[in-house]
Amino acid sequence: MAYQYDIFISYRRNSELLSWINAHFIPLLKANVQFELGREPSVFVDQDINAAGVWPLILGESISKSRILISLWSKTYLVSEWCTIELSHMLERDQLKGFRTLENPYSLIVPVIIHDGETMPVELSIVQRIEIKNFFTVRMHKDSESSEKLSQVLYSKAKDIAAAIERAPAWENDWKIKAQNSFYKKFYSLNEPVQRELTTFTVQ
Repeated sequence: MAYQYDIFISYRRNSELLSWINAHFIPLLKANVQFELGREPSVFVDQDINAAGVWPLILGESISKSRILISLWSKTYLVSEWCTIELSHMLERDQLKGFRTLENPYSLIVPVIIHDGETMPVELSIVQRIEIKNFFTVRMHKDSESSEKLSQVLYSKAKDIAAAIERAPAWENDWKIKAQNSFYKKFYSLNEPVQRELTTFTVQ
């Protein structure tokens, strides 16, 4: 088995944000990154959190088979237990593979700030972020100034995103097993909050 996606998009689920992701963010992301990557990147974004009980297994497999994670960061991002699991899974992969160190300061996580940013965990403090909060709006039009600014930022960061994808380590089957177990446990557990079992985040 091997990677299936280049990019896993992690976001605090709501219909307005998902519409913006599908209509604006993914098309502009693909259009800009493909020139640096030499091919169109494959992107996973969860479309339906209310799917049947197989959903956590699909989500766990999808993140385990993604080379990098783009987190659409806001102040409420970590309020979502699903986002917390997604971020923790990739933070653990960073740690296991020697990323986010003095010798290798890169990461498999690319934070895209759509709101706030000051409350980002210390674990991500050395990771280069992409700021779009000054022109982020879920109701933007494709020919709007906000859309043009988003395209310009993604164009300027496309080389960094492509480099992050290319730095992804060789895929390991253990990632799938661990991720699916984490999502399955969260989906069916009624007694234990997920955050007690995952990485403790320290807010700046």
